[in-house]
Amino acid sequence: MDHKDLFWLHIKKSGGITTRSLLKPYYVEVDRSKRPGGFLQANPEEYNDILNNYRVLLGEYQGRRCLFAKTYLYPNRWEELFSFAFSRNPLDRCISMFFSFYWQNKGFINRINSTALRSIKSGKFHYSTKYAFDVFLDYVAESCSSNSSYAPLGIKFSTHTAPMWEDITDLEGNVLLKKVYRLENLALGINQAFETCSIDKRIENEIHFLNKNIKRSQYQPTKSQINKIQSIYKHDFEIYENAG
Repeated sequence: MDHKDLFWLHIKKSGGITTRSLLKPYYVEVDRSKRPGGFLQANPEEYNDILNNYRVLLGEYQGRRCLFAKTYLYPNRWEELFSFAFSRNPLDRCISMFFSFYWQNKGFINRINSTALRSIKSGKFHYSTKYAFDVFLDYVAESCSSNSSYAPLGIKFSTHTAPMWEDITDLEGNVLLKKVYRLENLALGINQAFETCSIDKRIENEIHFLNKNIKRSQYQPTKSQINKIQSIYKHDFEIYENAG
């Protein structure tokens, strides 16, 4: 294998910014925000980052990126790739989603405005963080069961809160990736990917995670909220428990 055989599936809210920075220059980045391109005008080495861009929709393969990659992007060499992803503890990931996309801390005035807006949109007064988290989980459950990529709160919300299970499996539930690592084993995973792909580079075990939200660690969900997260992300908990 060489560096062109490296394939990393970015699971949203699972250390993506940090992972991209550590995989450079072997993971080729593209314009993902201003003028994001599609696969037809791209070079094969750009496919991976395009696939990892939530703005690129996949039709009936939406939320099944590995199956899309195996079927259309690498139909003759998928098994030759060192394909991998990082699994974050679903509880931590879900709380991180909440503070990133639903309950952002942007100062007192902005929080008042945000609370009013969320309350109006949902028809439920967000009188506390815990109640707002309940409403957020309802939206996540609705997104997971919706047949629209945009419902209920847009494409960014639906892609960033989606369980990773369908993204890494085929229609029979078989995992399509070579390896899934726990996010806390990020250095191990990247170094094994480099070694397998004959890349002469290693990273230190101590990693400073970029874009880390310190507010996440300050929130403790209730028992009923934990039960709901375990229901929504049932298979993701299994993935995490079995990850390397």
